Amino acid sequence: MDRGLPEQIADLLSEIDSAPSGPAERVLIDAAIALADEYELDELGYAARLRLLASANRTGDTDAQLSAFAWCVGRHQADPQRFPLRVGEFDLLWFHKHVVGALMGSPLFSRADVNFAIEAMESAYRLAGVGLSALWQARFQAATGQGRLERAGELLADLRRTPRDAYSHCAACSRAEEAEFHYACGHDEAGLRLADEILTRDLVCASEPAGTLAGALLPMLRSGRLNDARRAHLRGYREARSNPDNLRMIAQHLRFCAVTGNEARGLEILEQHLRWLTHDGLNARGHLDVLSASGVLLAAAVRAGAGDQIVRTASAIGLVRLLGERETGWTVRDLTVTVRDRAARLAAQFDARNGNDFQTRLLARDLDLLNTYYDVPLATRSAPRVSAGAPVGGETELRTRAAHLKSEAERLASDEPVLALACAGEALEISLALGDRDQSVTTARLAALTATTLGENDAAVEYCRAAVREAAAGELPGESAFRLELGAALCRAGEADEGTVEIEEALALLRAAGAPAGELAEAYFLLGQALGAQSDGDGARDSYRDAVALASTAGDWAATTRYGLALGELLFARRDQDSLNVLAGVVESARQTRGNPLTLVRAEHLLGQALAQIAGVEQAEMVLREALREASDPFATLDPAVVHEHAEILDSLARTVGDAGPERVDEAVGLAREAASAFIAVQAAGQAGRSLLLAAHLLDGAARAAQALPLLLEAEPLLDDRPQLLLECLISLVSVYERLERPAAARAAAARVGRVRQDHFGDLQFIDDLG
Repeated sequence: MDRGLPEQIADLLSEIDSAPSGPAERVLIDAAIALADEYELDELGYAARLRLLASANRTGDTDAQLSAFAWCVGRHQADPQRFPLRVGEFDLLWFHKHVVGALMGSPLFSRADVNFAIEAMESAYRLAGVGLSALWQARFQAATGQGRLERAGELLADLRRTPRDAYSHCAACSRAEEAEFHYACGHDEAGLRLADEILTRDLVCASEPAGTLAGALLPMLRSGRLNDARRAHLRGYREARSNPDNLRMIAQHLRFCAVTGNEARGLEILEQHLRWLTHDGLNARGHLDVLSASGVLLAAAVRAGAGDQIVRTASAIGLVRLLGERETGWTVRDLTVTVRDRAARLAAQFDARNGNDFQTRLLARDLDLLNTYYDVPLATRSAPRVSAGAPVGGETELRTRAAHLKSEAERLASDEPVLALACAGEALEISLALGDRDQSVTTARLAALTATTLGENDAAVEYCRAAVREAAAGELPGESAFRLELGAALCRAGEADEGTVEIEEALALLRAAGAPAGELAEAYFLLGQALGAQSDGDGARDSYRDAVALASTAGDWAATTRYGLALGELLFARRDQDSLNVLAGVVESARQTRGNPLTLVRAEHLLGQALAQIAGVEQAEMVLREALREASDPFATLDPAVVHEHAEILDSLARTVGDAGPERVDEAVGLAREAASAFIAVQAAGQAGRSLLLAAHLLDGAARAAQALPLLLEAEPLLDDRPQLLLECLISLVSVYERLERPAAARAAAARVGRVRQDHFGDLQFIDDLG
């Protein structure tokens, strides 16, 4: 055996621990297990399989989860010393409850199998001498899933009486499972109370709050909380859509679309996720939920006139086994019949396993949804807008007044935007009352632009909505452009989820009209911004890439550069090595176009930072100094944004030089102080404090605490609005004072640390750095 093989597997385990959940992580886990098994390194195979248990549970691979669990339990029972319950942060006891849930998910496993798993869990927990909260949670979960709701209620009472312990569900998951029970019992109010706790307290876990948002959709609708349900759908679908293990969440979003008049969006979601039915063959509970919900959505779509529309992904080869072969494509109408039939068969299998008709009754409840409707528009619809009050005067007089007010708004927009907005608002009301859609659209757009200038983002959104409504109702050209403006306004107003819907609606209109590549590129760019605002990094990346490709096709190099910069910024923020190639291309493109100097300066700055992060100091310093030269160009410095970027480049250069070694500390400190002065000049106090803090850290790290002290004292008042950096500064002050043997000053700084922690972080405990 290769003497370095254990180290090689250990390196793989370390990579696994730092990798995000997903296919790449799974490749590493499988490689570690294969090597350990081949060379009979069972302890390392045990450690790798504990990681597989966690990964398979998160990504939905029930077969791998159950196999790994059985292997680990067998090894532990045979030799607890070689194969302990806990290896690092992975604990075999933790996964017992996941196995109970996995067995519940398929009728292939009998009630006896489920009960045996619960009994084995109890034996293992009692033998280990740990708390039993997770055991009661598993019993409660099993009873709820089997439709034994009266028994589940009794078990919930037992669970509440059991003290929480290290193996309890987290605060989010315990509330989510209880909420699901209350919904099943028809107690929407109790379930929503728990959902609101999860959402208002920002409780999170691997599947939360996505699961809570999905589960609350119909209860919110039934409770009259239509806007809350709308927001829950927009946010929840985005959080659920990337993991195939989230089938049951997707089912709830399909139901929402079916009962709110959003059948077209529901069909898009179904097309996107129908293939997930092939992902985990043992997740039959998820399959049943999606099939039943699909039956509701498809029937609603037939009723809305889309019965002959083709559902393309239903013909995927992987779905033949489930749906059957078909020579022609599946229409919405035909697929409705088939998915209902498959759902009924699967429900019967679950009912036979559970000994009741719970799942069949849930199917009937789904069919009843077709008699339910809630008016919850997602994209802005073409609906008439009624003026708050009818303007007084004849038609000619009113048209003249509206035109005059609009002209005044245009004249005042630059110097008197408040008056301009008032004029535009009044002109819009008159135009709406007159039914003059063309004038209403142009006036609403003017009002939206003026409101944006004033920072009144909510008002801008409403004016953009008016433009979209009037254009859609009058079938005027430009509706797609107005929707893009509305989407951008919503993003500025902090409503990126809704903004995404409007941008996607605009994209659909543009594609249907055969819009040129340049127009599509701008739409994809805006979509990338909206998705990025929702922390959907993958979606933003893909949208920016589409924007770059389309702009390049259109030959619009200025736009290609701008979109490429956004992509490069995103990739850099995610520490993606592709950022180097993207940013290098943006720099070259910016040099060729010589448009906005900020684009070139920003691209070079980002490229330098990426090189420092990935390639090394020497290349990074060269690029950063070139960025500094570009930012110092007299023409470029006419742009205040370039002046600010100049200060940021100095700060980055100071960090890069500081990483070059102790012999360049003084040079790095000088650059950091120069950056601080540049930030002060543009009234960026927080960034100035950050640069001074860097200079102090460089000196302190070189054992020059006495020189670091005045820089820390200078930085402290500048960081009042940057609590995290202020805390770092104060902690450094404590450390420096202690090394300088000034205990009274150290105690005073430590007291300030406590106050900052209390004021900004709600924690009275001093952090470890203070001893």
